[in-house]
Amino acid sequence: MKRSIEDIRRQELIEGAYRAFLQFGIDGLTTARICKEAGMSPGILSYYFKSKDEVLFWMVRHANRVIMDEVVNRMKQATTRWDRLMAIVEGNFPEDLFEQNVANAWLSFYVASAKDLQLERLQRLFHRRLASNLSSCVCHLVEGEQIRHFVAAVAILIDGTWLHRAAIHSRMTSAEAISLIKSQIESTLGSDVVTAAKNTPVSP
Repeated sequence: MKRSIEDIRRQELIEGAYRAFLQFGIDGLTTARICKEAGMSPGILSYYFKSKDEVLFWMVRHANRVIMDEVVNRMKQATTRWDRLMAIVEGNFPEDLFEQNVANAWLSFYVASAKDLQLERLQRLFHRRLASNLSSCVCHLVEGEQIRHFVAAVAILIDGTWLHRAAIHSRMTSAEAISLIKSQIESTLGSDVVTAAKNTPVSP
């Protein structure tokens, strides 16, 4: 389907807001910076969006989709439950994004979501999607309460590792982050469940 000029301009502004977000965080998202990144004049933002908050909402969705696309592409190639689980972990730490400015930008989102209901709803949506993907990797391999414990633990490890990367002293690489979380997953699940996951095909 052919996209309208309005849809194209809106997307360009959302992507401009995303680039500004990565550089300055949510608090630094000004109309001038968004439009500069999009290559447009500042006054044009109000023509395509009701407010800067609306741009912010769609920008956060776009920012999450960048990572989710990486996760989904990796999951499509998985042949076993373990492959699928590792695809989720690896997809959450793209090498080109796992750096301090990006981590600080996401930290600013977490802080802002404590005060903004729309952002808080987005945060819950992101966590539900992650929980669903993680659960699909271990269902029938561990019991119900263990699944909830496992999903919560991995989600905390992913969020916590990103938070650690935001620290000025952190030099952790994406490969190190993935290795750390993989080791913790193996320890949490135990060798029998890990072996079972490696031998269980992904459901069609």
